[in-house]
Amino acid sequence: MRITLRTAALALSLLSYAVFSAAQNSGVVTKNLNLRSAPSAQSPRIATLKPKTKVVLLSSTPTHGFYHVRSPQQQEGWVAADGLQLPSAPGKVNRALVRRPASQELEPRRPGEAAAMCQPDLSSCPPTGCAAQGSPHGLANQLKQTVPSAASGTIVTFDDFSSLQQQADSLVGEDKELTASERARLHSLKVSNGAVSEGDVVTLLAFLVGVPHPNTGESVNCNLKGESNNDYHIPVSNDASNSDFQGIVVEMIPQNRPAAWSLANLTQTESSQRLVMITGALFYDNLHKVNGDAGNPVSGQPHRFSLWEIHPISQFLVCQKMDNSCDPAQTGDWAPLGGS
Repeated sequence: MRITLRTAALALSLLSYAVFSAAQNSGVVTKNLNLRSAPSAQSPRIATLKPKTKVVLLSSTPTHGFYHVRSPQQQEGWVAADGLQLPSAPGKVNRALVRRPASQELEPRRPGEAAAMCQPDLSSCPPTGCAAQGSPHGLANQLKQTVPSAASGTIVTFDDFSSLQQQADSLVGEDKELTASERARLHSLKVSNGAVSEGDVVTLLAFLVGVPHPNTGESVNCNLKGESNNDYHIPVSNDASNSDFQGIVVEMIPQNRPAAWSLANLTQTESSQRLVMITGALFYDNLHKVNGDAGNPVSGQPHRFSLWEIHPISQFLVCQKMDNSCDPAQTGDWAPLGGS
């Protein structure tokens, strides 16, 4: 993954906003344990940990019978799993207990626009969905279905999404169709790491907040019903304790969606407050309104402070360190959603 030191530092600065649960991320030593340099009884000893020592888990699962931990003296190493007491099995979340009612947003429809499905199945649905080729809505649908091929992109922050909304407000506004010439104004917009345009590949560090859920039938997917035919609407923010009003939306499209990109895995990631790294295309959802004030919500509008999305998502990685100290420049710190 090609990320400069500047962008890595920028991304890591997001971690200062995180709120973690110490009980979920820690373990207690139950006997004298050697802190070793690798997950092996033959690896060099770094230190000896005494009973009742509290350590931070850096990995949710043991490797060869050893947990990766950090000691109170800030020494990182490996300890035998049979000498560590965990308050609960990390990463094991009962999906039935954490699913909550999703916020209800309405599919925006213009006068005369039909809500009935226009194709019999998803494989027959064209890139423009139910909209006419060359129409403003057709162009938006096409952007939503254009999966970028680049593996990494410009790192952006949530402050950038706020700035991007301000720039879009002055350039094109919200809650209206945009012609091709109007969408072309969303070009070379300033962000903290340079400039981006709609359709560019961007990467964001975030936490899932709110409830990941499928949309209920949209023009882009030919108004077909059912989870397998619709985008996954995923609220994210820069702090795991935030609400979705304090975040933005990223979306996984149904076309060729990996099996591991499931609502169960998304819900588990949200419930365990794991840091994620999301890459995909930058898209401006012009047919909605900003709805970022929990005290004065806009009915039928997705909860978010910016209409800019990562849509579609092309890569979704989950931090493998229990303290969420993953480095965006280190591929070994991350695993695909549903992986290990």
